[in-house]
Amino acid sequence: MTDSTVTKPAVLPPKGLLIALAAQLPLLMTSLPLRPSTAEVVAGALLLAAGSVLNIWSERLFRRDNVGVCPFTRVPVLVTRGPYRVMRNPMYVGLVCLNLGVTFLSGVLANLWSSVAYFIWLHYAFVLPEERFLLHELGWAFADYASHRPRWLGLRQFSAGEGSTRVEPYREGEAPLVGRYREGELHHR
Repeated sequence: MTDSTVTKPAVLPPKGLLIALAAQLPLLMTSLPLRPSTAEVVAGALLLAAGSVLNIWSERLFRRDNVGVCPFTRVPVLVTRGPYRVMRNPMYVGLVCLNLGVTFLSGVLANLWSSVAYFIWLHYAFVLPEERFLLHELGWAFADYASHRPRWLGLRQFSAGEGSTRVEPYREGEAPLVGRYREGELHHR
């Protein structure tokens, strides 16, 4: 499996975020004037801040180690620093936080469906295929990392090491690609 053989979705996660945000507009328009509570505004601001920090921090870690930010690009190493110490997909968690933040800031909590739909789309269109891609690219290094970190913050039941995803990292006759792994350096989106 190489970069050119992966079927990449036509819509990448940032554009998906724009679509998820746009999907909130009908309920927002029917709820004018918006009157979010103080708690909703605080929660929304915290979610926007958390989403921004996660995405900027993660992107900088990728750039520092010459790892492409775009899904399914060549991965020379994985990094366990920063948010990757507690979850495998901080960029995706950050994007969901941004969408949730807008929902809470508006006070139209009926739009939570948008974040749920976005989460499901990210999970099936990117997270699961990327795991297969990373297993192929990095072999046991990614498998070991994945067995110790949840895919999504706090959702241990989704971890590959716990039986929810069975993916063979190598095809018959292929050797594991462990030469690219250096202890303490693991990346994932």
